[in-house]
Amino acid sequence: METRLPVSALQADLFISELDRPWIDTPFLIEGFLLESAEQLEQLKEYCQFVTVDIERSTGGIARWGFLTEKKFSALPLLPHIQYQTVEIKEQITLLKELRQLFAKWSQNKAAAANAPYVEPQIIIYADSRPIKQELQQAKTIHRSASDIIANAMAEISRDLQPRAEAINTVVSEMVDSIIRNPSALLWLSQLKNANSYTYEHALDSAVYMLAFGRHLGYPREDLHTLGFAGFMLDIGKMKLPKTLLQHHGSYSPGEFSMMKTHVWHGLDILNQIKDVPLDVYDMVARHHERLDGSGYPIGLKGEEIGLFSSMAGIVDCFTAMTSNRAHAETKTSHAALQLLYKWSDKYFHPALVEQFAQCIGVFPVGALVELSSGDIGIVAGQNRSRRLKPKVLLILGPDKRPHARPSLLDLMMNPASSSGQEISIRKEWPQGSFNINPQEYFQG
Repeated sequence: METRLPVSALQADLFISELDRPWIDTPFLIEGFLLESAEQLEQLKEYCQFVTVDIERSTGGIARWGFLTEKKFSALPLLPHIQYQTVEIKEQITLLKELRQLFAKWSQNKAAAANAPYVEPQIIIYADSRPIKQELQQAKTIHRSASDIIANAMAEISRDLQPRAEAINTVVSEMVDSIIRNPSALLWLSQLKNANSYTYEHALDSAVYMLAFGRHLGYPREDLHTLGFAGFMLDIGKMKLPKTLLQHHGSYSPGEFSMMKTHVWHGLDILNQIKDVPLDVYDMVARHHERLDGSGYPIGLKGEEIGLFSSMAGIVDCFTAMTSNRAHAETKTSHAALQLLYKWSDKYFHPALVEQFAQCIGVFPVGALVELSSGDIGIVAGQNRSRRLKPKVLLILGPDKRPHARPSLLDLMMNPASSSGQEISIRKEWPQGSFNINPQEYFQG
């Protein structure tokens, strides 16, 4: 039994099940919490006006708190997508506008740009409208469908047949919906790798991360669809290369690498066979291997002239490749891959975009297997927007590396402390499969 109360009417021992704003915009646990301290109440007053209380989960239950359902409080309507113009969000909008303007200067003719009227970019700050556990089940169905569709498309291309764009567009639309509701679900699924299907999974992962990146940068739905479609197509040209080259172990010889680079031109040829492909998709396929310092291919573009979408694609393509099971290179953890992107920024990738990508997925992304300073082992289950080093972690193993009787969610944003009084933080990320932990056993929706 639930009832809606103003924060001013709250008392200790009530269970808070919903807020009047997205959980991700607050420091509280995503699945609700028992109000136990004055500090919690002060935090609630800072962030909220009204909350939803679960009477049955409150201490004492209906017998103690049933009277609250009979009281009449003036309530605000519950809006799942409500946007709060906090200082943090306003700063984010300003930053994203400046980022788009920076790239626009390079993409326009200087003379034309001087006389062109300024068009204010549309920035959307999305709020999660569904918890990850609720979104995950639907995301799994979408993820499986997307995997089958991209596998079929690649099989058709390898047989010189035209891929079915309608099926791809349909599943991209479903992925856009899921990413808008809660990007963590599809990002979680992208952490689960299959060593035998790099080509398909790389395409699917690229689409997921392009969508999540675009959502983070505030693009509207139609642009997200373009980014997702492009993610599928970035390396589609590799289906025209010899299988021996794709399954090659170790470093490429100069000749082999020259042949590998031709996948860009093959990809553009394939796009020409598909009807109504947006020009932005062509650009991303053509330019996702261009680099900031001009050292990329196929034509050596430099700086922001590569374009914002194509620069995003370059970061995503590199990240998803490094974190996948490739025949010719070792698999890196998400944290290690991000560290390399930071190292290469200012030379190969635009620093501002690398920073935004890290903000998007978190320093320790959803689905990452991590060890805490307490010795516990857990899975990153959610991000805190303002503190990316302090995600929500589902604890699986104790310090002795034995399973907890029941996995519990620890929000590092709340600055939890160990038994010795030391603040708990993430010590390191472990590769997927470590400690025989199967992430698919958790967050079943």
